Amino acid sequence: MAVRLLPRTLPELYAHAIVLERDATRRFEVFARCMREAGFEHLAEEFDAIGKEEREQYELLYNGTRNANLPEVGPWEYAWHFMGAAGDVVPAPTRARDVLSFALSAERRTQNFYADVAENVEDDAVSAFAAEMAADESRHIERLERLLAREPEPVLLEDEEETKALRLR
Repeated sequence: MAVRLLPRTLPELYAHAIVLERDATRRFEVFARCMREAGFEHLAEEFDAIGKEEREQYELLYNGTRNANLPEVGPWEYAWHFMGAAGDVVPAPTRARDVLSFALSAERRTQNFYADVAENVEDDAVSAFAAEMAADESRHIERLERLLAREPEPVLLEDEEETKALRLR
């Protein structure tokens, strides 16, 4: 029987958190650029703001643990939680709602990782730090959900409406 690998010590969790926050920083930079190029400046600004929070979190973790000799984290360690490399494959977005959905999905996966650690690790300090990180992710999730709720659904053409109606029958 396979066993899930969860960080069990603070150095292990710090190492994972650095990877997650660094990746989130990069992801939000890409999302902001994508939205800016598509003419959605208001969403680009939101992604820039969330990316700044991710960058600050990353820098705090990185600088605070720079001399801590943290363990290396291999990409395979996320295969059970993040669907491996398949979880990183994202189709090219065709509208703002797509980008918001991708961002929301990534933040939920990260929150689930931290929550899983918080609920399943025996060390109280590791659990508390993981719970704090999960709470940070929940703030981003709520913000992205509000943005998604405000983003209009695309208008369907008549043929698309007929096709959709046929699928619902």
